[in-house]
Amino acid sequence: MRATMALGREQRGAEFKGPGKRTDKSFLAKVVRAILAMANKPGGGVVVLGVEDDGVSLHATGLSQEEAATWSYDHLASSVSNYADPYVDFDVAVHDLGDRLLVVIEVREFDDIPVLCKKDCGQTLRRGALYVRRRGRNETVEVPSHVEFREILNRASELLAKKIIANYVDLSQHVRPQDSPKNRAISAFDREAEDLL
Repeated sequence: MRATMALGREQRGAEFKGPGKRTDKSFLAKVVRAILAMANKPGGGVVVLGVEDDGVSLHATGLSQEEAATWSYDHLASSVSNYADPYVDFDVAVHDLGDRLLVVIEVREFDDIPVLCKKDCGQTLRRGALYVRRRGRNETVEVPSHVEFREILNRASELLAKKIIANYVDLSQHVRPQDSPKNRAISAFDREAEDLL
């Protein structure tokens, strides 16, 4: 995280938000939007609370103890589940920087299918929207072009293919094929499939 902040700007895999409470509906919506976008980014990403981005540099203003306490995993998971379809897998950690606290939300990439927003919230979240981290400009937006949309579809296809291959390899280990040309070809495929994993 320090290395990310040392660059002095947001990156595609890191979004910064200033201080705020989870109970502030407007602020929560902005955080949830960032979480949904990170879940749709290959490899996932982080959302850091307590860092101001003025467009020129980052300033770790931090959160108060009271603000940080509202960002517990259980409370945030409940809030995110109201907006995410399917679920989003993430962890929450509070980092003490002396007199300041930062909340770091580490978001994992979706497992099977991209994450959509399932509920409106003011002007920030729109039901049915697919949020992404935009290429070229480090911001969270609804899918802006075919490039980002294809990236998500390709990634979902890759993840599905890996699961199919893993299931095939797992199942094939339970079946002992007899020695025939067809079964030798299947065994060769099995070895190649294992190499892909």
